[in-house]
Parts: sequence; structure tokens; C-alpha cells
Amino acid sequence: MLLNLTMISVIPDDLDNESTLLALCIWREARNQNSMAQLGVKWVIKNRCTLAPSEGFKKTISENIFKPYAFSSFNKNDPNVNKYPKPDDAAWLRILDIVRNDSPDPVDGAVFYFSPPIKTPPKAWGNVVFAAKWDSLTFYKLP
Repeated sequence: MLLNLTMISVIPDDLDNESTLLALCIWREARNQNSMAQLGVKWVIKNRCTLAPSEGFKKTISENIFKPYAFSSFNKNDPNVNKYPKPDDAAWLRILDIVRNDSPDPVDGAVFYFSPPIKTPPKAWGNVVFAAKWDSLTFYKLP
């Protein structure tokens, strides 16, 4: 999937394309969540990169984000797929700080998360264990 990052009103000079894509993914997936949930989404993606190639995870941020059905906001039928932050969007500015900073993992190695109306981990995830809950996102890791 190709993504035109120029659709982002302001691309930070200090971030490369992978980091900008990471910020966009967090914004699309968790812009209405608190900063800990947003940091959790960042770490889910980073944890997948770390575990690659196990469980079908990929080595790079972009490969994990663009993997079909990995992050719903990049699915062609998702209402968020064509949404981009405005330069003064408070959530976008907070997420840029989250991407820039090397904060510890608040989701204890989680590689999956869900939000309501989902109530339990999808069977497709296999055997997973609860890792954390931040705002309305529930995070799961591999045992």
C-alpha cells in the first residue's frame, strides 16, 4: 500500500518517513485515547518489529502497519483511512512527542490491542494473555 505522507499538513523536519508513519498510525488508531494508550499503540508496533519474523510480524514499522488487517485505520474500507491530522491538532502534537521520546513500554510487551465494542481477544490472535488496559484500549501479549 502506498501512502502519500504529504497529506499530513505538517511533516516534522526531525522525523523520518517511518517515524511519521508511526505517528500517523497512532493518531488514526488512538487520537481519542489518553497518552498512555497512545504510547501503548506505539509499543505494540515496536514490539512486533522486535519479535519479527515470529508470528508473521515484520522487521519494519511500515511493514507491520501496512500488513493487511493489522491496523484497521489502514484498511481500505475503514472510515479513518483517508483522515490526516491538522497541524494544530492537540492529539497530533502529543503523538509527535510520544514518537520522539524513548519512554518505557507501558504495555509489557503487548503485540495486540482492541477497543469496544470488542470485549475479548479475537481467536485469530491465538493464545494471548492480558498485558494492560489504558483508556478504552485493552492490550495483549504472547505468553
